[in-house]
Amino acid sequence: MDFKEYANRRVLIVDDQKEIHDDFIEMLTPQPSEASAKELAAAFVIEDEQFFLPAFELLHARSGEEACDIVRAAKARTRSFAVAYIDIRMPPGVDGIETIRRIREVDGDVEIVIMTAYTDRSLPEIIRNVEPLHKVLYIRKPFAREEIQQITLSLVGKWNVEQELAEKRRQLVIGHQRLGAVLDATGEAMAMYDLNGRLVFANQGYEKLAELTEGELKELSAEVLAQQFQERFQEPDLKAVKSRFILKEDGGDLVEESGAGTVPEQRLFYRTAAPVHDGQGEVMGRLYVYRDVSKEVEAERMKAEVLRLRTELETSHSFEGIVGDSPPMQQMYALMRQAAESDITVLIRGESGTGKELVAKSFHFNSPRKDRPFLAINCAAIPESLMESELFGHERGAFTGATRQRIGAFEGAKGGTILLDEIGDMPFALQAKLLRVLQEREIQRVGGGVTIPIDVRVIVATNKDLEAAVEAGEFRADLFYRIAAFPIVVPPLRLHRMDIPLLANHFLNKHAERSGRTTSGISAAALRLLLQHDWPGNVRELDHAIERAVLLEKTDVLQAESLPPHLFGTHASANDHPTPASVLPLVEVERRALVQALEASGNNITQAAQALGINRVTLHRKLKRHGLPHKD
Repeated sequence: MDFKEYANRRVLIVDDQKEIHDDFIEMLTPQPSEASAKELAAAFVIEDEQFFLPAFELLHARSGEEACDIVRAAKARTRSFAVAYIDIRMPPGVDGIETIRRIREVDGDVEIVIMTAYTDRSLPEIIRNVEPLHKVLYIRKPFAREEIQQITLSLVGKWNVEQELAEKRRQLVIGHQRLGAVLDATGEAMAMYDLNGRLVFANQGYEKLAELTEGELKELSAEVLAQQFQERFQEPDLKAVKSRFILKEDGGDLVEESGAGTVPEQRLFYRTAAPVHDGQGEVMGRLYVYRDVSKEVEAERMKAEVLRLRTELETSHSFEGIVGDSPPMQQMYALMRQAAESDITVLIRGESGTGKELVAKSFHFNSPRKDRPFLAINCAAIPESLMESELFGHERGAFTGATRQRIGAFEGAKGGTILLDEIGDMPFALQAKLLRVLQEREIQRVGGGVTIPIDVRVIVATNKDLEAAVEAGEFRADLFYRIAAFPIVVPPLRLHRMDIPLLANHFLNKHAERSGRTTSGISAAALRLLLQHDWPGNVRELDHAIERAVLLEKTDVLQAESLPPHLFGTHASANDHPTPASVLPLVEVERRALVQALEASGNNITQAAQALGINRVTLHRKLKRHGLPHKD
């Protein structure tokens, strides 16, 4: 046995006789002459057969109290003793047995050798009340030098080997704990079964999945466990299941249902199984992994929702998405279809609030450029000093405050569409530069000398009379003729009143959904007020009026009282108060509402029913009751 590598060779001798301590020093300390003799013998003796006495570190205590103090201090400094020789008979106070008991409380690993001069008592009798009995030897005084050396060598070696094994066990436990933490952190349910179908290990995810602890899983036989899984994981029954998992028979997916209803909320697990091999390549079991792919499925659903919203956005800005089917609107649609596929510059004209930007977006989303940017620049809202930089960008240092390069709208809309709204308010000096951009299809940043080609479609919009502005010298004639190649007029709402019921219901549904209201129809009285108003703010004003009414309405049908007060002043003075004689009978009110709805919808039964907040069958019945002719 080679003791050279042993880290701990500390030995404690506890005895009240000085002679005993001297004997141990003499017995456990190599003598110079002995060392020389060993060197001489080493040349003639095989190395494995040499007797080697290491340099033990000896500490001495003359009483039990002193011994306990020494052991306690050594333990605190993590310099424990490997062996302690303790005499049984010591002066009154803490005898040998009590010393052993106290040392055991401080350090349970130290190897203890009891020394005694008794010859008539066995070891069990001597240490009858000492627990535990392990790590205790018993020798009688007087003892031979070789005996002490062999015992000390053996016990020091034993202590070091045990500590090394304990450290390896500790590292193994730590390794298992780390591995378990890693397996738990994967978010997947994992379990390994041996060839007999019994559980070897399971991570927390698997225990949660099975709703059993690892100990409970190991106690189950393979047959019982299979039966429980068969009962728990089964084909879906979507009738009245509140919470369970579903395992499909095709070898793949595991689904958890939660919540009542015909189509419960589900969690989807993907199951894989793989054989586990030992060091010789033999199969020793199987590993099962259940991966929760619910989030991945949800991500795919979110992608689909984004696609749906994008499609909805394109639809809402498509020609069909612009609400209104009156003749003026149909004429506008026809012109839009003719220009949608080309890059011709379009001039959108119309009063404020008619929806000119909506028409411009519809052009963009129905053109080959729909996947590229759409930028809208309001020429009336940008200060004149910043307009050129906003459109064309600027170089660093081009003017005071230009601390970095800036990309303008024409570059930012690369490959897409740019709307120059309120073009009539563009500064006169900038109009020449815009004309050059439209003709040459290239720009220069402010303060730059490099020409930058652009690829954008330009749409302009205005609510001004540009012809009058040209005559007054406020707008360049050459620019006017360049942008007016394809004019489209968005009609004011007063010129297509028959679209008011459709628009009103469109805005009603939009704002009711956004605010979580249940309002789903418009009363005849409210519709009459909407049809009678001139709407100087056009569609935008109607939108805001319906939004306000939805927030104020407390019923499922939008009533006239929820509409803005100025709508009531259109045809009646605030001082007019109805009298009982002026109140119309309910039957007459209903008849007039039916007539008005038919007129406003152009005898379209579906639109009239929507405007009145009733279904087609009810409308047919009411028309027949009042004897009103109609065309379906």
